[in-house]
Amino acid sequence: MATVQLSDGMTAYELAGPEAGPLVLLVHGGTIPMWTWDCQMAALHGAGFRTLRYDMYGKGHSAAPAVQYDRALFRRQLQELLEALAVPLPLHLAGFSFGGAVAAGYCVAFPKQVASLALIAPVLRFEEGHPMLRTARLPVAGQLFVQYVVLKKAAERAARLWAGAPDADRYGRLFQEQLLQPGFDRAFASFLRSDALDDYSETYRQAGKVMRNTLLVWGDHDTDIRRSHIVRVRDWLPQADYHELAGAGHGAMFQAADRVNEILVRHLQMASRQA
Repeated sequence: MATVQLSDGMTAYELAGPEAGPLVLLVHGGTIPMWTWDCQMAALHGAGFRTLRYDMYGKGHSAAPAVQYDRALFRRQLQELLEALAVPLPLHLAGFSFGGAVAAGYCVAFPKQVASLALIAPVLRFEEGHPMLRTARLPVAGQLFVQYVVLKKAAERAARLWAGAPDADRYGRLFQEQLLQPGFDRAFASFLRSDALDDYSETYRQAGKVMRNTLLVWGDHDTDIRRSHIVRVRDWLPQADYHELAGAGHGAMFQAADRVNEILVRHLQMASRQA
C-alpha cells in the first residue's frame, strides 16, 4: 500500500499486478475499504490485468478530512488519484455497492477515460429499505444515532458479508481498526447525511448512453440491494451483460468469489479485445 496527497487529504492506494497489463480500477463500497477486493486480486493478476484500488476518504487508511462526504468529494478524489498517478487511459472500471454508483458517475463525467464498466450489486437508492438512514439524517439527534446505533449495526452487517470466507477473522480485525481511526465516526455520519446515498437513477440512465462494455452482477439473496432496484438499473443499462448469482448475498465478493472472479475476468478480457 502506498499513499498520495490529494487536494482534500492523503489517499491510500495499491497499484499491483503485471506492469504491462490492462489497468482495472477497483472502487469499494460504503463501509469496507479497499480490501473488499482481496479475493479478486489473484484472479485478475493471473489473467494478466494490472489493478489499482484505493481507500475512499474517511475509510481504511485514507485521510478523514473535515469536509462534507458527498458524491462530489468521492468523484473528485477518484479523478485526482488518476491524475496524480498518471495512469494510462482509458482504463477498465469496476465498482461494488456504493462504489458502483461512484464508478457509474465517473463514467458519465469522463466517458472517454473508461473502456469498460463492471457493477457488482450497485447502490441505487439506499434509503429505500433502510429506515435507519432517515433517522441518521435528523438534526442533532441523527449525529448521536450514528455514533451509538448505526456504527454498531454497520459492524454487524459488514461481518455478515465475509462470514465463512477465508480470512474472515482478519477482516473482522481490520474493520474494528477502521472504526477506531481518528475522524471515522464523524466522516461516516457526514457520508450518511449527505447526498452520497441519494437516488442514482439519472446517473445510471446517463451511463447507459455513454458506456458500451458494461457488466452487472447481483446475488439473488442480497438483502442490501433490492431486486426491484437491479431491475431498474438493467432498464437503464440495456447493453449490460447481466449475471444473477443464485444463493449469493451482498457478500458475494467474499463468499462467492470464484463465481464473481470468473464473470469479471471474462468481461474484462472481452472488453480489452474490443478496446
